[in-house]
Amino acid sequence: MQGESHACRSLEREDARHEPRLIDGGSIRCVAKEWSLTRGNKMRIERFEEGIVFWQSISRLTVLLLVPFYSFWPRYETKRAGCPIGLELIASELIAKGFNVIFIDACMAAYNQLTEQLDGTVRYGLTDKQLAKVLERFNPAIVGITSLFSNQAESVEAVAGIVHQAYPDAIIVEGGGHATGDLEGVLASPNVDMLVNREGLITFPELCASIEARHTTKYKTSVEGVSYKTEAGQSVHNPDRPFIKNLDVLAPRRLEIPLHTMYNVPEHTGGSRHVKYGRLAYVLTSMGCPLHCDFCFIPTLTGTIRYFSLARFEQDVVRLKEAGVTEIVVEDDMLFDNMPRALQIGEILHRHGMVWFEEGGLSMFKFMKPGYGLTYQDVLTSLATNGLYRFYLAIESANKDSLAKSHKPDINSEAGVAEEIVRYAAKKGIEAVGGFMLGFKGRNGGGLEFEETREDIERTVAYAKRLKEAGLAYVMLFLYTAIPGTRAYEYLSSVFPELDLRTSHERSAFPVGGLTPVELTELRLRWMQEVNGDSSTGLATLTKNWGL
Repeated sequence: MQGESHACRSLEREDARHEPRLIDGGSIRCVAKEWSLTRGNKMRIERFEEGIVFWQSISRLTVLLLVPFYSFWPRYETKRAGCPIGLELIASELIAKGFNVIFIDACMAAYNQLTEQLDGTVRYGLTDKQLAKVLERFNPAIVGITSLFSNQAESVEAVAGIVHQAYPDAIIVEGGGHATGDLEGVLASPNVDMLVNREGLITFPELCASIEARHTTKYKTSVEGVSYKTEAGQSVHNPDRPFIKNLDVLAPRRLEIPLHTMYNVPEHTGGSRHVKYGRLAYVLTSMGCPLHCDFCFIPTLTGTIRYFSLARFEQDVVRLKEAGVTEIVVEDDMLFDNMPRALQIGEILHRHGMVWFEEGGLSMFKFMKPGYGLTYQDVLTSLATNGLYRFYLAIESANKDSLAKSHKPDINSEAGVAEEIVRYAAKKGIEAVGGFMLGFKGRNGGGLEFEETREDIERTVAYAKRLKEAGLAYVMLFLYTAIPGTRAYEYLSSVFPELDLRTSHERSAFPVGGLTPVELTELRLRWMQEVNGDSSTGLATLTKNWGL
């Protein structure tokens, strides 16, 4: 290409001793040509506003990892975003295996830029033109797009279209929660060539290696955990890949991505930061969940439960501290699966001077029956002593039947014990944000259908108000949502085949309890204000608490 040759010639005129630089209209392969003139064999890292490049060798393939921009309904939904730790860990694996890696976050790169969309939603993140302009700088062979949330499927598809136009010859791969739950739907896109199902940490790097070795083409691969389309357009689903059991086999975490300036903000996914100096970082100490709730996709996506060793975790904390991090967001799906280990996590963070916020959700039933000879007072005292300042408390419902029939521990509905726990957390100075779910509708394991009445729904709202008065810092009322790949989705999509069920937990998608989706969505807003108090109107925006 004439433009690419010109960009390469421009680079060749640069002093070979200088760091490689990016030139608009050029490509990373041109940057590689400049790098090849330098001495030694060190990795070159190039930071730019929207992401970061790790360049290692002109002889290796270049892989682009991309976080899409997102959109929301301003009246009903809150903006949510943070450091995409899953994609970041995949980047670490690719870098450790010698690939050239480009990492772009089209959401956080312009998080406060709002663009109205034709359907009434508002995008937060780069515009189409801005993303296309960023993509002009590079020339990857493979593009991996994370597709986590079903209500953001249209945003991901828009991104895939922009990528396909920019790189018509590249292999475009989607992965993540939605991609795994809706294999056929995602593969139906003309802009997607392949899909990574479930264990992306291992599968995607292996797919890249297979492409580099020419064992995989755009229309065929034998890599486990990958779905693809043949040249005739037929979908092929390779066997699932087993989950790795010990997370310590993963490559050391590259800190350049989580410490990028776009993630160094005064807020995080659960509200305002506690420490205003230093830096914030997101961490995982485990992946997966041993529960199998009908409405949750985590066990399918990330497995039952797997751990990083405490030694590995502490090594990461030490590295983060040395990099200037003072505050941690713990993203585990089930931190309390092993209670003594969870308390040791807090001790490690405290030992290295970190305050922390728990975002993944601490289960109410684990506080009620922590086991190991512990009481909820023991647990909360330990957490408070070791720097936990806020956590998300998964309470879910006041209705025992709704919980039990959804395969959720029904002990959560015991209001008296729950109130004691909330009061004690407040006494210890920990902000507990309570999560409640409204509008359960499903089919029990025995095949019997169930549906909450409006009275059931209002009972949970009253439960939330009681616990707010007992000391919850904030109450978040969620709506029962059908996520593709779950038992709830399988049932509800058969009941409502004409409805698009891919909504968030803040917008209802189907009628329940005699209420239309619009009625329930509006009622949720009213109940949120009633439970949290009149002064809570606009609280999420005022305090940057969009993740509550």
